[in-house]
Amino acid sequence: MMSSAEDPDVDILNKNGLVNVYVDLRGKEINTKRLLVRADSSHVYIYDPDSNSIVKIIYVNELIDPSTLSVSEKNGIINISLKKT
Repeated sequence: MMSSAEDPDVDILNKNGLVNVYVDLRGKEINTKRLLVRADSSHVYIYDPDSNSIVKIIYVNELIDPSTLSVSEKNGIINISLKKT
């Protein structure tokens, strides 16, 4: 598990009925292509199966629909998109 000094930067943007969560994992020793991302109505969970640890739990200050979860990755930055409910 990463220490608090290694805690990834997170940005949350709300726009047009969508919540976009950006998690910066550049420079971390994590295979971003293998991460598992899940959500409930107010949280996003990022799990690393290689190290069997939770990377980040993110509280979203909006009600979100977990069934609309989509994830993409580019250059170590994870983009998580969900629709608001």
